[in-house]
Amino acid sequence: MVRFSGGYNVPLDANPFNSWAKVLDCGDIPVTSYDNTWALKQIEEGHNSILMRAPATNATQVGISKHGKTLPRVITLGGDHTITLPLLRSMNRAYGPITVIHFDSHLDTWKPKVFGGAPSHQASINHGTYFYHASQEGLLRNDTNIHAGIRTTLSGLSDYENDGYCGFHIVEAREIDTIGTEGIIKKIHERVGHKNPVYLSIDIDTLDPAFAPATGTPETGGWSTRELRTIIRGLKGINLVSADIVEVAPAYDTNAELTTMAAADTLYEVMSLMVLSGPLSVKEDEAIDN
Repeated sequence: MVRFSGGYNVPLDANPFNSWAKVLDCGDIPVTSYDNTWALKQIEEGHNSILMRAPATNATQVGISKHGKTLPRVITLGGDHTITLPLLRSMNRAYGPITVIHFDSHLDTWKPKVFGGAPSHQASINHGTYFYHASQEGLLRNDTNIHAGIRTTLSGLSDYENDGYCGFHIVEAREIDTIGTEGIIKKIHERVGHKNPVYLSIDIDTLDPAFAPATGTPETGGWSTRELRTIIRGLKGINLVSADIVEVAPAYDTNAELTTMAAADTLYEVMSLMVLSGPLSVKEDEAIDN
């Protein structure tokens, strides 16, 4: 459907399929189902093998990565949100500590003893604690990270305090009723800035279950598909270097595939933003400033 009529994104005036960028489906990372520790390592190494390859455009030019190389942008489509931890480990190898924009109904910074009880180290790494671990490992850039769409219940206000210690600012889903999509976009820009490399992680449960029922932990009171797409388009100008879209569970979807369509269209908006930003090379004005 996205490419059926040509792929041109009218609001963003961009076509991710007909631009300077070469779009490739890199297939699936082989992941064992028997050992979660090894599975997370497989995800990290699989992602990094793609991330560190020479891109089709500007491969020989100086890039913004910490090694001075121009790298490709990688968008990962996943199920369980735990995969963001090994993806951030891979990103750290390329960019160092990175700024994160996180669309979700849940914080995902819970301390393991609060979320799941952590009977073992491996059990402490799950879809509600991966940002806690990312913070502890130094993968996040300090005080530039932001959640958007949050509306979950908590174990107490200490969850918010811990979230702040992990380096995040929170935009609640209900704020759309008072400040609108433009206000939410403004908060994100103010928090992350326009120079830092930014990683975008999108949990499909940011959407209300009326629009995306096929997800593992649905929460009512979320945004519509139109609102989420508008907010993502509003990220234009932010330096998105990589992204993931997760928690889509096709087995739970309707016959009309509402969740799958929402995820695909969200991906399309992200791709359009990345095309508008150009290759991840050092711009001429940045070279002069440096």
